[in-house]
Amino acid sequence: MESRAPLALAVVIVNYRTPDLVVDCLESLVPQLPSRAGVVVVDNASGDHSIETLQAWIDGTDAATAEKVHLLASPANGGFSAGNNLGIKRLRAKFYLLLNSDTIVRPGAISLLMDRIQRDTKIAAVGPRLEYLDGRPQVSRFRRRGVTSEFIRGAQIQLISHILRRKNTPIELDEPEQQIDWVSFACVLLRAEVIKKIGLMDEQFFMYFEDIEYCLRIQKAGYTIEQALGARVVHLRGGTSSVKESAKNKKRIPAYFYRSRTRYFMLLGGKKRLLIANLAWYFGRAIRMLKCLRGKYPGPRIPGEWHDIWIDFLAPQTSTTFSPRKSSRVVDQ
Repeated sequence: MESRAPLALAVVIVNYRTPDLVVDCLESLVPQLPSRAGVVVVDNASGDHSIETLQAWIDGTDAATAEKVHLLASPANGGFSAGNNLGIKRLRAKFYLLLNSDTIVRPGAISLLMDRIQRDTKIAAVGPRLEYLDGRPQVSRFRRRGVTSEFIRGAQIQLISHILRRKNTPIELDEPEQQIDWVSFACVLLRAEVIKKIGLMDEQFFMYFEDIEYCLRIQKAGYTIEQALGARVVHLRGGTSSVKESAKNKKRIPAYFYRSRTRYFMLLGGKKRLLIANLAWYFGRAIRMLKCLRGKYPGPRIPGEWHDIWIDFLAPQTSTTFSPRKSSRVVDQ
């Protein structure tokens, strides 16, 4: 008997204690799905009422929707990469859309993303224009993070960010079209054949930096990352993680952010690259402190960051270089 043909599109949504957000996301998403599409909602061991709430929503929909939406309970919370990998493995498709639970898909976004990625077989990943609920755009295309960008981040001085603009990680909204190194995985459409070639997402990233690392693997394999600005997706931000909110409110960022940062720089070039990146951050912070001594406060200071950037510096790493397979090993749940 022949195996069933792959779906045109599979959507993966990872939930961790945000079932109401997932329901809002699904209600905006499902009407836009092509006929041969499926959705996997992966519950990352929330331990609350998430599964019951989501199952009740599925049971209350029409038969066509209930057939498309699948609820998958993970036995453990392995993080963002692990949850998405479970969803990818659940359905066989030509394209996979990874979608945050704290998103709302604007009308027409799915078809625009699909049109863009099908235009050129060298495009492996396409991101939409992310925006706030009121329509204001969010920065959602980026350059790779490196030593210079860590210096910029440490300094947090507008003049330095402007002078070194071409090395600053965010590609600002007013900048012209240029090569994109990575897009936010709050919403990203991926080509299945590329996933097969370079492997699944690196599960040693619990949350953050996994999107940068994956896009660098995509580029290393000879593919490109694009953005379809006409495709608009609301990203509520903060619904799935407290990192951005903590930084904004000058609160200490969770340790998992720095563990992911450590792994990222280790993959770029081992402990030497991480050491240089940390020293660059300190150099930038020293310049910032000099400006503060003059009574000028250039930006928010995140408590404990001077110490936290060394988290896991001495921890053993299972991989020290970017590779289509090495850094994509699937860790058992």
